[in-house]
Amino acid sequence: MPGGIERKQTVYSKLRDEITSLKYKPGEELDMNEIAGRLGVSRSPVRDALIRLSTDRLVDIFPQKGTRVSLLDREILRQERFMRTTIEMGVIESCMEALSDKAEREIFTAKLGGNLLSQHASALSSDIPSFMRYDDEMHRMIYTKADCAWIWETLVSRTGNDSRIRMLSYGDSGAIARAEEEHKRIADAITCGDVSLVKELDRAHLSRIFDELDELERRNSSFFKSRP
Repeated sequence: MPGGIERKQTVYSKLRDEITSLKYKPGEELDMNEIAGRLGVSRSPVRDALIRLSTDRLVDIFPQKGTRVSLLDREILRQERFMRTTIEMGVIESCMEALSDKAEREIFTAKLGGNLLSQHASALSSDIPSFMRYDDEMHRMIYTKADCAWIWETLVSRTGNDSRIRMLSYGDSGAIARAEEEHKRIADAITCGDVSLVKELDRAHLSRIFDELDELERRNSSFFKSRP
């Protein structure tokens, strides 16, 4: 394990990945001593990581009582997805402007095609973490082409709950199939150079999770924060 600041970042990143991938389930208690022993570090970097994760709304810390993975909060999910959608519409405009040249657009869409093949392979093998990586990679490609790679990284760092609900959603093979089809339609619209259609399809793609929330909560009620 590296030292100093790097050790703290490594512990934080590891725990964050385990929470957003649902290795640690919403509501699950976190044992600082167990985590420290498993990662081969002292309690200090684990404590620092948990404090950071609490500001990410991924962990709840109860002084003198313990720490648990935050329950999924529909209002936080709404705000994270609203932030993502609002920003992404502007990014798409910048991306399509950068792809105004047909030859440049063909090169880009060929890369998207490779990504879609990888998505399909992941879907066929029901490899949810892999499918999510390629899902994220497709959107990251759009941000990068728009010269907004830093914005993408910032969004990822601030939308951990969104990652959790997507992971939960993709436990349904039908959700993966729908996402894959939506990605194909977005890629086709990019190929055609139709910025309005790309935005329309992407907005629908990003909002679909709200159509699934009630059923996800019904099947996983213990993962969700109680509504007033």
